[in-house]
Amino acid sequence: MPRYSVIITRDVTESTIVQVETETPEQAETAAIEKLFESTDAEWGLDEGSWNKANAYVTGVDEIP
Repeated sequence: MPRYSVIITRDVTESTIVQVETETPEQAETAAIEKLFESTDAEWGLDEGSWNKANAYVTGVDEIP
């Protein structure tokens, strides 16, 4: 009987906090994104409840020789 390797995926979200000083919330968003992209050591954390609320779905099936 053939054997298969099946990739099962769940979409989850992660967050990080970036602190910036700006005059408006709109400027803060832009500055935070820029600061994040320049960062090499941002620490991301799985959002609360994210891991167990995502629906699982198959993203690949390969027959194992």
